[in-house]
Amino acid sequence: MMTATLRSNKPFSAERVMAAADALEIIFPATKTRKAARLLAFWLAKKGGTATRNALSNFANELSDGVQDQHGVRFKYSRRNLYMTVLRTLLDMGFIQKNVPTWDSSRRRTVYVYSRNIFDIPQKPPSVGFWRLAYYTCRKWNDMFLEKKD
Repeated sequence: MMTATLRSNKPFSAERVMAAADALEIIFPATKTRKAARLLAFWLAKKGGTATRNALSNFANELSDGVQDQHGVRFKYSRRNLYMTVLRTLLDMGFIQKNVPTWDSSRRRTVYVYSRNIFDIPQKPPSVGFWRLAYYTCRKWNDMFLEKKD
């Protein structure tokens, strides 16, 4: 006899995507990794969506030493895990871009930075399937970086 499984147990199901608070909840199922990814995303948003390699390295060092999260709780996450798990996943999925050339007016030269990717998605989602789930995932990612205009 075949047992039925709940669709919500699948990592990329419609129920999980629609119920997720943000895109990182969909991408990272592990709680500690998700928390580190959120701290990275909030840090990146505060920096205007871009960060140099040195700035990211400093953030990784601070995170490995322990930082206060939004609720005042001390949180530690290893530098290696930040680069190998969080950053690599976000780079591979296209949520963050690496080596984006930007002009640094104070140094008067081009610097290459990590940059968050804002997706150009239509106003209306696709009707069904993978593209609908991807649409809502990308929309939740954009909402993390774009301010709402009411």
